[in-house]
Amino acid sequence: MTGRRRTDKRVTPHPPVQATDRRAAQRIPVQIMVRFSATDSFQHVGDGVALDLSESGCKLCSAQVLPIGSFWDLYLTMPETSRPVLISEVRVIWAVENQYGIEFLRVTARELTRLRHFIWKHMNRSTLRGGPPLFTLVDHSSPRRPHLKSLP
Repeated sequence: MTGRRRTDKRVTPHPPVQATDRRAAQRIPVQIMVRFSATDSFQHVGDGVALDLSESGCKLCSAQVLPIGSFWDLYLTMPETSRPVLISEVRVIWAVENQYGIEFLRVTARELTRLRHFIWKHMNRSTLRGGPPLFTLVDHSSPRRPHLKSLP
């Protein structure tokens, strides 16, 4: 041998990367009309539809281009209320075509309560499947005072 090494020109694909769901809160599927404006201005900038929603963010579909890292005010039109829920500061964290991942950064306590109420009202068993237990049961089988027991 002369010291030359044979190089293989074939390209081997890397194994597919599993996407990790890093959401901080449970999301529910929705179709809610959304308006958004520049954070420092109340001028209307665009419209869209929230396709899923949690207390910490949503997926937004909009024809308006929203750059990753940009900040906006978001107005969620909840069907049961006459006044939209105002999320006073959101950030675009991902974008694919006309869909955007939106992170809620600043939400007042009052608006967060309204948002949580809407989410809990529209959450169903299929939404919760596969997630951690969210509820506890009172165990009456104990001779001492009833106490809370976590679901398995």
